[in-house]
Amino acid sequence: MPKEEQNQMSDNEAMLQEIVQNTETGKNTLDEMMGLTHDQKLRDEMMRQRKEFRRISQQAHNALDAIGAEAKGQTAAAKMSVSMGIRTRTMLDKSTRNLATMLAEGSGQGVLECRKAVSDYPNASPGAQRLMQELCSFEASAEQAWREFV
Repeated sequence: MPKEEQNQMSDNEAMLQEIVQNTETGKNTLDEMMGLTHDQKLRDEMMRQRKEFRRISQQAHNALDAIGAEAKGQTAAAKMSVSMGIRTRTMLDKSTRNLATMLAEGSGQGVLECRKAVSDYPNASPGAQRLMQELCSFEASAEQAWREFV
């Protein structure tokens, strides 16, 4: 999030926006990758994780609504960047191992983004901090789940 934009909102709102962006990235990635596999176990795990991203995202949306803020979600450019990266890396290899490796990397990146937000927004409400911690724990467990497919 650009610094000038961050300065115009509270730590609380900024942290909630980070949660929305992180969960949208996760949901959009899983939506795109789900069509690339024929491995039912992998697809089942994708659906389970997508459901959890949706649940956490909905909580962040509700919290933003409660403070009178509008969720800003993933930008079109970010969506396109993720989509292009997926297409490029799966063009020649749609194996379960490759997809799981990519998903593990994405979950690891999600954990990093969570940790950055925790340190960037120390004055966020306890509720926003709790939701961010929940997302971070989920992303860490997701990374482990993907590694089992490698």
